[in-house]
Amino acid sequence: MISVQKAAQFFKQKLVFDFEETAEPILADRDYPPFDRVMMDGIAVSFSTYEKGIRSFPIMGIQAAGEAAKTLNDADKCYEVMTGAPLPVGCDLVIPYEHVEISKATAQIVKEFLRTKMENIHLKASDCRLGDIVLAAGVQLNGPHQGIAASMGIKAQISKSSRLLIVSTGNELIEIDETPLEHQIRRSNAYAIKKSLELNGVSDVSMDHLQDDPQMVADHFIKSTKLYDVMIYSGGVSKGKYDYLPSVWNDMGVTRHFHEVAQRPGKPLWFGTDEKNKTSIIGLPGNPVSSLVCLHRYVIGSKPMYARLSDEIVFNKDLTYFVPVKIEYRVDGSLWAIPMKVKNSGEFTALAHSDGFIELPAEKSIFSAGEAFAYWPWRSL
Repeated sequence: MISVQKAAQFFKQKLVFDFEETAEPILADRDYPPFDRVMMDGIAVSFSTYEKGIRSFPIMGIQAAGEAAKTLNDADKCYEVMTGAPLPVGCDLVIPYEHVEISKATAQIVKEFLRTKMENIHLKASDCRLGDIVLAAGVQLNGPHQGIAASMGIKAQISKSSRLLIVSTGNELIEIDETPLEHQIRRSNAYAIKKSLELNGVSDVSMDHLQDDPQMVADHFIKSTKLYDVMIYSGGVSKGKYDYLPSVWNDMGVTRHFHEVAQRPGKPLWFGTDEKNKTSIIGLPGNPVSSLVCLHRYVIGSKPMYARLSDEIVFNKDLTYFVPVKIEYRVDGSLWAIPMKVKNSGEFTALAHSDGFIELPAEKSIFSAGEAFAYWPWRSL
């Protein structure tokens, strides 16, 4: 049995895991913004007229977003302008409605501030110019990146990302759309793992299910390890009589990096590599809480945040203790972790109200309220 720190080190060194990346640079197809864009609802005026001390402006009309830019033909007048609209030609100052009173088609400035030319205006081409590289090749894609590509009229071309297979195991498991008998349960773990991966930037994820049959497991492994970069198994790695996976992997020549970690939940975690096919093999414990904690701590493995405990926790075991928590932001901006009451690692419904989990180190047994510890959110992106 190894420590959490050693297990994390093995995953960092050995796990073959690539997120979606841009295959080629994405270039700006025009200037951005493509026009001088109004940044606040209000009135647009000529700065030179404002500088002369004029504070009352007859309104020529309204400039809305989605309309071509209108023209201010009289520098002593103004346009009402909406956020996102093109700046009317002849205007170079936007004054927000909060500083203006409008009556009888005239805008009267009632709040005085030191104002500057082009204030509250997003200048044309200030973000990027036609032909500029806005996303380089090899950038790991996230939601904002996809939005940037879409704004350029481009569907981002993706380089090869890791192919993942999630394999649930167990004779007691049935599909989620089936009605279980008293002794059966739906195979929820696989779906929880898949969604967790997708929410954290992994899109090429498949799922299979296997009965507790060593030959079936072996045949499936031989076929699948050639097709996937990472195979994540749920269940079958503990010490039960039907936990065949470690022995099958051994027979298949898989290099075992470790089996069992000094942690709760998730002690039976298994990790190895099929060197022949360069496939990472991960055996997650079958209990739902254990499975998700191990997935987020080691496989997804984002950088943790830090949160303060709201209540004292006493844990008298020489194990790292992962505690599901609800997060609360205090008025001073501090992050506080409220421990959830979880009876055991199979009580997955308790996770419904949690935001993630905190990591309490094995070296201590009393964790005081107000102390800060590593916090791992369920959603990392």
